[in-house]
Amino acid sequence: MYKIYKTNKISNIYNKVNELIRNDNLFKKETIILVKNNILSDEIKKYLATINGISYNLNIKHNTIKTIYNISIENPNIKKFLENNTLLFYTETETLVLYYILKDNQTQNTSQFQSTKNRYAFASKMINLFHKYYSKFLYLIDTWRSNNFLFEDKNKHYYESIQKEIFEQLFVNQINILDLQEKIKKEITNTKQDIETKRIIIIGESREIDRKILHSLQQIFNITIYELVLKDITQIHSNLINELIPIKITKLQPTIQLTKEIDIQSFNEINFLSSLKNNIIKDTPLSNLDDSFKIIQAKTKKREVEILINNILHSTQNNNININDIVITYLAKDMDMYLPYIEELLSKYELAFTILDSQDILKSKSIIALKQLMKLFISNRGTISNFNRKEIIEFLSNIKVMNKFNISTNELEYLIKFSDAMNINFGMNKTHKEKLSYDQNFLNSWEDGFNRFLMSLIFNDKYECNNCNENINFQDPESIIKLISIIRSLYEDIMYFKDQKYTIHEWAEIIDIFIDKYIKLDDENRIDAYISTKIQYLKTFSKDANENLYKDYIIKIKEKKVDFSLFKAIFEDTITQKTHQLNNKSTGILVASCDKIEYLQKSEIHFLGTHELDSNIYFDNMDLLNEYYDYINLEQENISNLIKIIFAATQKLYLYYSQSQYLNPDINNPKIINKIINHIKDTGLDIKIETHPNENYDPEYFKCNKANYLINYDTEAFNIAKSLQKGQSSNFKQKRLTLNKQITLDIEHINKAITNPYKYFYEEILNVQIKDTSYINDIKEKQEEQIIDIDNFNYKLMSIISIHEYIKNNTNEHILERINNIIENQIQRGIIPINIKKTKIKEEFIRKLLQIKNNIDINFQDFFKMQKADITLNKNIFIDFEDKTLEFKLNGKLKNIYKIDNQYFYIYLEKKDYGQDKIIKKINLYMLGLMIKTAITNIKSIKEIKINYETSKLSIENQYTNEEINHLDIENLLKQIAYISSHPTPIYKDLIQKSLLKIENINELPIALKTQIKYQQKSISINKNMEFILKDKDITWCPYYNRFRDTHDLNIEANLETLLQNFYAKFIKV
Repeated sequence: MYKIYKTNKISNIYNKVNELIRNDNLFKKETIILVKNNILSDEIKKYLATINGISYNLNIKHNTIKTIYNISIENPNIKKFLENNTLLFYTETETLVLYYILKDNQTQNTSQFQSTKNRYAFASKMINLFHKYYSKFLYLIDTWRSNNFLFEDKNKHYYESIQKEIFEQLFVNQINILDLQEKIKKEITNTKQDIETKRIIIIGESREIDRKILHSLQQIFNITIYELVLKDITQIHSNLINELIPIKITKLQPTIQLTKEIDIQSFNEINFLSSLKNNIIKDTPLSNLDDSFKIIQAKTKKREVEILINNILHSTQNNNININDIVITYLAKDMDMYLPYIEELLSKYELAFTILDSQDILKSKSIIALKQLMKLFISNRGTISNFNRKEIIEFLSNIKVMNKFNISTNELEYLIKFSDAMNINFGMNKTHKEKLSYDQNFLNSWEDGFNRFLMSLIFNDKYECNNCNENINFQDPESIIKLISIIRSLYEDIMYFKDQKYTIHEWAEIIDIFIDKYIKLDDENRIDAYISTKIQYLKTFSKDANENLYKDYIIKIKEKKVDFSLFKAIFEDTITQKTHQLNNKSTGILVASCDKIEYLQKSEIHFLGTHELDSNIYFDNMDLLNEYYDYINLEQENISNLIKIIFAATQKLYLYYSQSQYLNPDINNPKIINKIINHIKDTGLDIKIETHPNENYDPEYFKCNKANYLINYDTEAFNIAKSLQKGQSSNFKQKRLTLNKQITLDIEHINKAITNPYKYFYEEILNVQIKDTSYINDIKEKQEEQIIDIDNFNYKLMSIISIHEYIKNNTNEHILERINNIIENQIQRGIIPINIKKTKIKEEFIRKLLQIKNNIDINFQDFFKMQKADITLNKNIFIDFEDKTLEFKLNGKLKNIYKIDNQYFYIYLEKKDYGQDKIIKKINLYMLGLMIKTAITNIKSIKEIKINYETSKLSIENQYTNEEINHLDIENLLKQIAYISSHPTPIYKDLIQKSLLKIENINELPIALKTQIKYQQKSISINKNMEFILKDKDITWCPYYNRFRDTHDLNIEANLETLLQNFYAKFIKV
């Protein structure tokens, strides 16, 4: 007997699985569990392991039809039937068969599909519709097989007659799944056959055709079928359901005999959400409103996601909820609108997540590059591309192609200028031009232009640009030659396969070779991996459900040769179909469309875009299912999914929607949302839509407290941020931070920790991005350095690898090999252009190196005795701070440290001598000595060896002996960091250093420090050139008193004052 278990609780379904497999033999796979995806598999495994205290080795499958196939061939007669007949299971194979039917004009009313692309697209649409009918409308197929029509209406009859004829033609030479069902039915006898499988458990509603086949199989074999489904609550009669769906459709009842068990239970959680669920199924009273259910309105879709992320952060920080127990969902048709925002914001806050739905792969650079490549194979007119300037430059400028050939932006600009100056229009060469249907007088091919370019090099000619006021002199001929070589290679490769015919799997091999040669795919990129998977699938085209059974018809399809235009249509259709990321393990927050999560039970569900539940439904008159149910079917499906999501959430369900931009306020409120709100209000509860501002930091949001909102920011802190953003010097009072967790410091970041004291407060607590305008000049300088200066590049090169290693190494070939590797690495990472003059770099590098070596030979022979010191810190230091103990963890490896016995040396390369930085160097060297002494007790001294890059001279200016380095100063330094990070006192390291230069006595430090802080600094004005650095949303500020006033009158804490004086006293005299 085919048993269907219907319930309103997901946990009941999981418990039913546990009940059914409880007595299974652990060493046999007696039960097959059929689920829709890996995520659901993982949820069931975790649930069963939790309630039983043991992990089960479950036999879980995802493909129902393959399971049917494998069980069916246990019967020898059915196996023989399948060996002698062709049963198509893969939609691509069926589509190709139908394509040839349409091409040969074997059907009426389809002669308008003349092009390969349109013909294949129509075939694909028809096959997808047939599979939909198998799933939800089998009665239609049965009607056709009885040689009848479903509709009598002539308008509807027209579309049905087309599909009926196509369906009949499709199965002239092979059987369909209904033929298999009939064969299985004929094999039913009074004696049932025993097989290893004892039962099949299906979670979720089965296709109608699958039910019929499984019902017959259980009469042949000793198996029992259990279908565990969530009851369609839209069919019950309760006040809310009647309001949401005033007209209910009654779907066609299955023709097979089913045993049904209905198990509707109340929800026991103590919250408003639970009472709403019970109200839906039993009209029970609603409890008081709480945070378990919210309806939230935003201005835009991105703002919906921002508010959602705020709510998730609140849950994870305040409710101890595991992020694996949170779902973000939306309607399937909206996934491409929400996914980019979801990925961006979850990544920003470093929240782990798994996306079950595919992305909009059409926007992927890899897909765009692939489609551009195939367009060069064959144009829209069905001939080889004319290689016009626009499409060639578009292809080469795709980042995936640029990465493959290490093409720089400058090189692309050279190519554009070159093609413009040479007046290149269409064609690769003379032979190609002759085949194009254009006036030859107006054609300049790439080869024509290149030949003139080579002549200009020989005779040093300049070419005038019609669009420019000055002549163009090609200063980088290597780049032009390189790019023309790529274009010529691409043309020759394509011409080799022009007008050829190959099988689908051979074309897949060929396109794979082209991708490998011209497009850079990344194995770690989901879409790139998806492309590779689809190519591998086509390499085995066409497949059957059981590869062991010989299929003559399949072989004929597999070995049929096709031209590239048809392969292109197949490949594009295959690669752009929406697929689900089924192979992802569920880690972190689950992101999926609402139709994929109906059998997942989670603590929190956030539903985006609920205003689209009642938006205009796209009506396809080719879809006879919609015609039959007259629209209502689609609306009812949306409501059904919504109710299932309400039932799936245990602790919180938040519905989000964007406000429409209509003048009529009644239109702005979604119909379904309004019905839910009005239903709740009718029970006497004053529920309100939570309205949020346009941005997290909108001042309007802070004018009044909203007690029921989860997102409550610190109003005072927000005012600080806004005043800084506007450059206002308003007074405010800043709160102190409480330091109470382990503080981990990489030793290379200790300087940063006391340089930017409020970074933690703003970026971690307020989530406000701080960019200090005082660093703009540094950023600008770094930007200018992108214009490659050999001297500057060599300085950076010497800084990458230890200067000590270069100087001690006498083998110039070894050094040059290292330089080569570094340059290649920098080119691959896009840091320097591919056309950089390597020979000149090496010559300059060796010249500078010999100068430095000569100076060392003369001034410091001990340099060659030094050995590299391997010092790594991994130390926990506890300090007493304001009546509590703080734990600092120092991590990291000290760089550029060398030693002779127990004498230590810090070697560094300096671009040029900055005399005013002497005190900074002394402080930094002392801190380095502290780090070494923390790890090594028998240090004799630490000396600074400075090599000036400009003069190539070496000097030893600063040093400290063991006695001069006070190991207790490490605790002093950490206490300074604790004070400066937590107290509202604008003390910065550079201000301390400036103050030390101005005093003679350490007791004058506090006064000098206050004077420096109050000193009016000229603010940097923000201009257009800085827009790429500072965006509107960024908080910009300078670390000085005129931009950062507070109400504390700069009262430096007495304990901090003592720490500063004790630590910095030794640095006054430079």
